Amino acid sequence: MKKFLCGVDLGGTKISTGIVDENGNIIKSIKIPTMAEKGPDFVIERIEESIYQVLKETGLSINDLRGVGIGSPGPLDSKKGIVISPPNLPDWSNVPIVEILSNKLGVEVKLENDANAAAIGEHLFGSGRGIDNFVYVTVSTGIGGGVIIEGKLYSGENSNAAEIGHHTINFDGPRCNCGNYGCFEAYASGTALARFAKEGIEKGIKTKIKELAGEEVRAEHVFEAAKMGDEFARELVEKEAFYLGVGIANIMAFYNPRKIAIGGGVSAQWDMLYDKMMETVAQKALKPNAEVCEVVKAELGDNIGVLGAAALLL
Repeated sequence: MKKFLCGVDLGGTKISTGIVDENGNIIKSIKIPTMAEKGPDFVIERIEESIYQVLKETGLSINDLRGVGIGSPGPLDSKKGIVISPPNLPDWSNVPIVEILSNKLGVEVKLENDANAAAIGEHLFGSGRGIDNFVYVTVSTGIGGGVIIEGKLYSGENSNAAEIGHHTINFDGPRCNCGNYGCFEAYASGTALARFAKEGIEKGIKTKIKELAGEEVRAEHVFEAAKMGDEFARELVEKEAFYLGVGIANIMAFYNPRKIAIGGGVSAQWDMLYDKMMETVAQKALKPNAEVCEVVKAELGDNIGVLGAAALLL
């Protein structure tokens, strides 16, 4: 059995491609701009180029690979190998990426939603090792996730299960990017945290966030201001932790997992969020579900895209 896997994390702005061994060690990885505005044919060529480039840099050939795994934004159909119409990949409409790339490369190609791929990676190589019932949640620009049930990824009927960011936590809440109102993502994502900060600044609240951010307020500015003792920023961080706790309590009710791992950019502030988040979970989760579930920070960090994509081949 060939020992090397290739993982491709396809994003709207960059493509990350890496060669990974079967134990989850990245031999070499590279990042190149996606140039998504040039359309699917061009981007698929970019993916092919990145694979050959990283192979060249590791001294391997395509024949040394067990295959190529691709983690892509959804919606997609992993069974058919089709990317349907991701918002951040313009002009993509039912693109049969698996068929195209497997014909070009001559190896097995597998496709999965990027959050699902990340869940598989974290399950095989990270905090979910040995855990049969496991949920991975990524909290970043948006909120996504993947669910492992009885040791296997739960994909749903058409590969769109576990859209964790889009369960409703307030029917009267703000409009989400998905078109619904009051989604978990509209309250607890990094984008939501920045929006709450902007709303406060526009109301005239005095805060260091404004000085740190300049024109564009981002979640990291809120955390930075909170660390400097800014009262408004601290309140926002407390609110962020509360909403994360609400979402996690719901996830426990949906899936009854043994472990939930939180990744993504917002998880970098784990120490600032953990106590309030878990206090909220204790208040709102079903007790039998909370008693058997551990909530941890994901282990794979920035490598999760490539490792998750590679893990599809295992």
